Amino acid sequence: MQASLSSSAPAPVKKKLVIMGRSGAGKTSMRSLIFSNYTANDTRRLGATIDVEHSTVQFMGELNLNIWDCGGQHKYLDNYLGEEKENIFGNVEVLIYVFDLETNNREGEYTLYDECLQGLETFSPDAKVYCLIHKIDKVPDDQREPTVESYRRALAKRSDRFQPGVYGTSIWDHTLYRAWSQIVYTLVPNMAIIKKHLYNFCRLTDATEVVLFERSTFLVVCCSSFGGDDEDAINEKYMSVSQVIKMYRNMCRQNQSAFRSVQVRNKHYTMFIEPFTKSTYIL
Repeated sequence: MQASLSSSAPAPVKKKLVIMGRSGAGKTSMRSLIFSNYTANDTRRLGATIDVEHSTVQFMGELNLNIWDCGGQHKYLDNYLGEEKENIFGNVEVLIYVFDLETNNREGEYTLYDECLQGLETFSPDAKVYCLIHKIDKVPDDQREPTVESYRRALAKRSDRFQPGVYGTSIWDHTLYRAWSQIVYTLVPNMAIIKKHLYNFCRLTDATEVVLFERSTFLVVCCSSFGGDDEDAINEKYMSVSQVIKMYRNMCRQNQSAFRSVQVRNKHYTMFIEPFTKSTYIL
């Protein structure tokens, strides 16, 4: 199944994402899992990031994500917030600040976050900010939402104009995919047009639900439904699919088998996941 979501190929768009946080917070692990096909176990062999690690990732064909993964050791942080401040915080589209739930210095984390926002306000005042409360798997299930909510309240008081999106994340479950899907959703050009085409596709095929995934990361891009569920509910449901399919595809690669599609049939429903365009899969 191949299709086109637009009538002409738009010019590539480059957007700068800065990932910031203390050393050991898990910044490089999450980036490698989402964008480099690492498994959660694979990330254990990653070393500390030296200074700034640059990478450019093509996303949805026309979007180039220019990712700046900033090492969190003190000597680098001092440099980012000093003589390199304009270089780091200039022309930023998104700042992703990773809070380490295993820290024993939460106030120190807040202080560094404040200093990052000051740099952002000076050089990229229109940037979006996301805060990932990472290693949420270390918190008992019934305490996870209260823990994230306590961060959300504290960050709302400190963030002034930026109004950050706050998510609890872990490399061991779908929460990381949920957060990154929300981040890239705001960056994809012409999202309204893509959603309109997906709605028409859903209607014409008489599907109950249709979900669009980015091809390499398998992040949820958008969805459409005639089943009564709202978009947020569908997105939440299919974040787990993102994680499962990404893991399955990695297993196929390790066994030198090509992954192409998935079909599930039972008495309740029929589900297909197949290539759609050059940069997407569709469910």
